[in-house]
Amino acid sequence: MYNHWNVKPFSLSRANEYLEDLNDLRFSDSGLVTEVNPFFFVNESCQLLANSVNLFKQGYFDCAFYSVREAIELSLSGLYLFCNPEKLNAWSRLEKGFELRTMVPELKTGREEYANIKELFKDFFDRLDKRKKIMNKYVHKQGYKSLYYHYNSINAHGKPERINTLTSDFETALHDTITAVSLYRLVIDPYPILMLDKDIAFRMPDLMAESFSASFIDKYFPDEYVERYKESMIYKSYYDYFKAQPLQNEAVYALIHWQLFERKDFDDIKKQQELLSLHDMEAVDLFMCSQKIGAVIIDGCINYNCETKLKDTSMIIGDAYYSEVFEGKKDYNVVHKGDYISRFLLNDCMTYLKHSDVFAEEEIKRITDLCCHYTGLFTEANERLKEMIEKVSSAKG
Repeated sequence: MYNHWNVKPFSLSRANEYLEDLNDLRFSDSGLVTEVNPFFFVNESCQLLANSVNLFKQGYFDCAFYSVREAIELSLSGLYLFCNPEKLNAWSRLEKGFELRTMVPELKTGREEYANIKELFKDFFDRLDKRKKIMNKYVHKQGYKSLYYHYNSINAHGKPERINTLTSDFETALHDTITAVSLYRLVIDPYPILMLDKDIAFRMPDLMAESFSASFIDKYFPDEYVERYKESMIYKSYYDYFKAQPLQNEAVYALIHWQLFERKDFDDIKKQQELLSLHDMEAVDLFMCSQKIGAVIIDGCINYNCETKLKDTSMIIGDAYYSEVFEGKKDYNVVHKGDYISRFLLNDCMTYLKHSDVFAEEEIKRITDLCCHYTGLFTEANERLKEMIEKVSSAKG
């Protein structure tokens, strides 16, 4: 009798593809620092959608539909809390007021960007409502096609057609829900679409954000949707801001965004040095101290690389690791994984240089002097910041 309760698995040929697509959405975190982290909810929505794929493959189709439906609700909850952070404690205490019938009207009236997206994509959200009604029938077990018996009984007549219909309903709902969660994510900020514009990307500072991949756009955000989104108020406001920023040349862009430097580009970088951070400037000047330097690791964390070839191409982050490398050894010309590594004190932290050959005394002096120069610049900047904070505090007092 036990086997009677076994659920029959279903085939889902694009399962791995869906999971890869969800990674694209999950990693769209732009590093925004707010009282409520909306990307936590985007991530959790993606987890629910990934669960739905696995549940459907195992045969638990009603649970799969429920998980898809819940992903929509959770992404809206995250957006609602992002817009109303004062309600986070009530949400944590499991209080009432976090049902869709409460949150959606408040979002429409209290968050212009949300209302704007809902209007621009009205036809899509109308279609999504129809998808949700179909999902509800599966979840609430209305109609024969919502029953396991319909697919698992020994009566095989018409079963392939039934399974095809079920699979089509699931994949359509999943596809549209991924698009919906993407749109809710784009109410937070426009970076995944904005960064598709190379002219704008070359005006941005270094950000955690990345654009959606070309394959993700093709599947869930066709050209028509991209153009519609570009008409949204949130896209236009960010676009106008970055359009007013200086256009970075190729060398400066590679340095700022990828921490990559080539010595032949030194003059191009100096032409736009006002766009660089102090760390960027420090790394460039350190590389110029010696052709032997292949990597600069600031405070064991910020890793810059150049054209000098090193035998060790791994990138290890963490001051603790580098401290162990130097334990019981001198500060300069330590053999390390087929190369050499040296460390220099900069602004009360260690900067590590990986180099292809031993440093001569004059190179060590040149680097030490440069670190002292930048320590002075950091000290001056910190002092100015301290003075500004004190002035603001005095004015408030």
